[in-house]
Amino acid sequence: MADSWWQKLAQKLRSMGGSDAPPEESQRKKPSFMNVQMVFDLTREPKPNLGLPPNAIPGLSVIKELVRGLRYRTVDELVGLKLELSSIEKAPDELCALIRQHGIDLSAEVPDLSAGAFLKYGLLDYDFVVVNSALAPEPQRVRFLKDLGFLPDKQDVNDGVFHDAGIGFLEEMLDEVRRNELLFKIVLDSQGVYRGAKGVPQEKWMNADPDQYFPCEFIVRDACLTNCSLIWLNKHFYL
Repeated sequence: MADSWWQKLAQKLRSMGGSDAPPEESQRKKPSFMNVQMVFDLTREPKPNLGLPPNAIPGLSVIKELVRGLRYRTVDELVGLKLELSSIEKAPDELCALIRQHGIDLSAEVPDLSAGAFLKYGLLDYDFVVVNSALAPEPQRVRFLKDLGFLPDKQDVNDGVFHDAGIGFLEEMLDEVRRNELLFKIVLDSQGVYRGAKGVPQEKWMNADPDQYFPCEFIVRDACLTNCSLIWLNKHFYL
């Protein structure tokens, strides 16, 4: 294939030089030649694989805006920390007091979803609104979304199921990022006697009193500052 291409190029150059003309005519007309230099750039990086099918190109604008606006920072000082919480009702206030020691001031208002998560899985999961913070979340790259499972490899995208390669969900994340509300997210695992329902019938654990297992010791599985509450959907997934 390459030899054929070079042969065609050589024929083209010969025709430009008039090599097929009679000798006397060739001597009368001596055309001037330009130096032709062909450069193949093998150092250019290929386009990154964002896990998107070709017909999902409009979604690239969503990804670009999401990456430009997304902020995230793990609060390493809290990850792995063990602490005791006195009750399910007081847990948010006790956590706020702990987090404030790290220069992060939080709103005390938090959705009351912790009792169900504790009774079913033995964990606590809170999103606090940040009032003021000495720590600042950091901008991220596209790779961050891929590492968190939001941009699957191209061969794993089923166009028959996700016609937009999951862009619709990324748009939900983008809506949050546009609001630019700073959140502190924290998830804790119980280290006490109770570690979750584990096969207990739903009607039994749903009607249980979580405070019967308190005071309870927990360990912080993860903690972060971010402007997107959905950022842990794949990292710490549960129903």
